[in-house]
Amino acid sequence: MGTLFLRNGSVFRNGRIRKEDILINDGIIVAFNDDARHRLSNEKEVKILDLDGLLVSHGFIDLHVHLREPGGESKETILTGTKAAARGGFTSVFAMPNTTPSFDSVEVIQDFFSRCAKDAAVKVHPIASLSMGRKGKQVVDYQALKELGINHFSDDGDPLSDEIIKEAMDLLKSTGGVLINHLEDKSITQGGMFADRIPAESEYLMLERDLKMVSETGCAYHAAHLSCIESVELIKKAKQKGLPVTAEVTPHHLVLTIDDIGFPKGNFQMKPPLRTKNDQVALINGLKTGVIDAIATDHAPHGEEKKKEFSSNSPFGITGLETAFPILYTKLVLSGKLTLVQLLESLTDKPAQIGRINGELKVGEPADLVVIDLKSERTVKEEDFLSKGKNSPFIGLTLTGWPLLTLVNGEVKYDEGVDTRIWSN
Repeated sequence: MGTLFLRNGSVFRNGRIRKEDILINDGIIVAFNDDARHRLSNEKEVKILDLDGLLVSHGFIDLHVHLREPGGESKETILTGTKAAARGGFTSVFAMPNTTPSFDSVEVIQDFFSRCAKDAAVKVHPIASLSMGRKGKQVVDYQALKELGINHFSDDGDPLSDEIIKEAMDLLKSTGGVLINHLEDKSITQGGMFADRIPAESEYLMLERDLKMVSETGCAYHAAHLSCIESVELIKKAKQKGLPVTAEVTPHHLVLTIDDIGFPKGNFQMKPPLRTKNDQVALINGLKTGVIDAIATDHAPHGEEKKKEFSSNSPFGITGLETAFPILYTKLVLSGKLTLVQLLESLTDKPAQIGRINGELKVGEPADLVVIDLKSERTVKEEDFLSKGKNSPFIGLTLTGWPLLTLVNGEVKYDEGVDTRIWSN
């Protein structure tokens, strides 16, 4: 793999952005700055990459991605989804278990690992099902899956039933697992497609139930894709009580509201739905103050059915990996609603802490990093997506701040022409 020297970049690490040099040897970060330059003099064959004017960060980490494989390969595959992730600057993604079969057994998880070893462009961490077949009736073998390295469990779009929530939390507490729940009371949202039929109550009442159970059991709990003021307040109070709770928010809930819904409507249809401006402001403030820990895309690729005449059969979700950073940088950082450091933290070390993986650039860790041109402007075009899913509400927008290079274990997984800056000594 050899030696790579990254010079003159504006590097985000240890909560700061500053000019630094990075030396990478066989895919591992071995030194910064003076130490890197000193070691460089002893290297015979080095590729030197001048990153003057560019931002370098640990690669982004997404806690909520739908790769569709196995079972949904017509909409996405491990190969296409992780290529999209690399284009978006993500080096690790957590794959949700709404697959066929779902991630509810050792055999299915082992098969998924084999598929990823063959096709994945970035690191993929499966989130196992909470219940067999995601049917909410019988818990899976948490201990057996824990022995495979699985720490996170969710039934994804199927909220955990009252029937097994206590059992699930007790068992996950004993095994050290994390419970992730889809917050939707479906008795309230029957047939709903947007916020007028999927009210905030369907989310925060279930969150209230879950947090009471967390208080009783001590189970680690992660709240997926918050969308309303009330949920932010509930998470805030839970953290003030010292409960083991974390939360995420999506880019689309941070930058869009119900008033932004346009054509085709399917590209603006997701669960939870886009809500009011007041909800959006609460989500941004929650992220700024640390009530909400991380940003996760909830990347949900679909096909042509999202473009056809809108109907009750339109599937929920939007594609999000490839536009996450530029939409957030353009709409939140350049507008002064978030600092660049706050945005980077919410995409790197904060989700890493929840995911129990590394999210910082440091000596001895794999060179999982992204290089970004904060001045680059580009219009989002459907034909540019590497994901099979083209269902994005941001198509046609001109955004600023695009990833140019993504390395995973020091290997190039996406390159937008940065290689023209490479030369060998």
